[in-house]
Amino acid sequence: MSAVATPTDINPQSPTANDKLTPESKIAISVLFASTFTVILNEMLMGVALPTVMADLGVTASTGQWLTTAYMLTMAVVIPATGFLTERFRMRTVYTLAMSLFTLGTMVAIASPGFEVLLIGRIIQAVGTAIATPLAFTAVTALVPPSRAGRMMALLTVSVSTAPAFGPAMAGAILSVAGWRWLFVFILPVAVIALVVGNMMIRVPSIPRKTKVDGLSVLLSAIGFASLVYGLASFGEAAGGHTIISPWMALIIGIVVVGIFVARQMSLQKSDRALLDMRPFAVRSFAVPALLAVFFMTAATGMMTLMPVILQASYGLTPLQTGLFMLPGGLTITVISVVVGRYYDRLGARPLMVAGAIIDGAGLWFLSTLPLGTPIWLLLATYMFIIVGQAFLWTPTFAASLGALNKHLLPHGSAIMNTIQQLSGAAGIAIAFSIMTATTAALTSTGETLQPAMAQGAQQSHLVGFAMVTLGLVVALMMPKTKATGGSLVQVH
Repeated sequence: MSAVATPTDINPQSPTANDKLTPESKIAISVLFASTFTVILNEMLMGVALPTVMADLGVTASTGQWLTTAYMLTMAVVIPATGFLTERFRMRTVYTLAMSLFTLGTMVAIASPGFEVLLIGRIIQAVGTAIATPLAFTAVTALVPPSRAGRMMALLTVSVSTAPAFGPAMAGAILSVAGWRWLFVFILPVAVIALVVGNMMIRVPSIPRKTKVDGLSVLLSAIGFASLVYGLASFGEAAGGHTIISPWMALIIGIVVVGIFVARQMSLQKSDRALLDMRPFAVRSFAVPALLAVFFMTAATGMMTLMPVILQASYGLTPLQTGLFMLPGGLTITVISVVVGRYYDRLGARPLMVAGAIIDGAGLWFLSTLPLGTPIWLLLATYMFIIVGQAFLWTPTFAASLGALNKHLLPHGSAIMNTIQQLSGAAGIAIAFSIMTATTAALTSTGETLQPAMAQGAQQSHLVGFAMVTLGLVVALMMPKTKATGGSLVQVH
């Protein structure tokens, strides 16, 4: 029988003994939602703006792509350390640090005279984002009673999962009337308000543990996770032939070093000195959603990143039209996630995970059958069907995994889940673009024109995404069943 956290372990800092939140907790949670949405939205804006930035600053594509690659690398390096930071310092202190860095990076980006300073601003933003996102999941889980965990986690999921859908539309709209700096100007006041209000209102009771950071763990983490993300990101852009280090070499280094990092953490956690504690994986209700997240997030990121490219390259849509195409997906996730959150509090994770995997997989399979020339309305309907499946997966994946951990392991579990999200995102982009590029090259070499060749490459990529979600369905069936008891969910065996 797997270890199961009791309601007290899951949430010893609930604001009240009943199902209500205090006004202060409501404000704190709202600020956490807003800041999470803002930092992730900022991460997604640059993809659409990159051609404009390259033209304005006079840099090549191989140079410009570092604005996104460096962001991913920085997050991969910082996120594993957030569990230690949240244990070592009070959550308000960590939140203030995160949003201060994000605000500083935004200001640097606005004032940047050239590419180098803009890149520095993006890296500073990425450090803040890497700290803020796992912290939000940890704080929300600690602030709400178990009986409302699903609903609150659903709202936080909206912040995480809708930003990629809103980002392209917002960037396209801003770029149609103003320069790329206005993307950061738009973000700045929201970041400042979140920083000020959050510093005043976030009060999560905690007792910091005075432990020393293990320097070797930090070094191993930085080298290992950065190498993995770099290798995966390099595969995603391999067609350009601009990689400094071989993607295969980076991946091999990353796998070996991360393996050494994990072994060291398992040794250090015996004395509670691990930078990233691995004990959450010993809890079945954490390990199963974590594995499911690997499959469905890889498929989801690949599909959502590839879709704008195909819409513009094969279907001839403008950046603004592409953003408007993807916008209903964000609205759909918002509505469905709230509904899923309510049902999670009644049913538990397993039924929702299974339903989500079936819907997501069916949508990806149908998308893989749609050839170039498919009416836009049918493409949009299929895309939104897939989004519904993803919405069924996001909330139970995070709520079940983090809700299964006690307060000591909670920050580490949040850091693990967000690290998985980063690595799966990089893998999804790499797999999607590698398959599309290889298929396109093979077809154009036989005389096929570029647009239909790319569309067929996308079909093959979506088919692989379907296979990944199918594996996720198998994993979802391993999730322990739960039932409602006294307003909380407990496992039954």
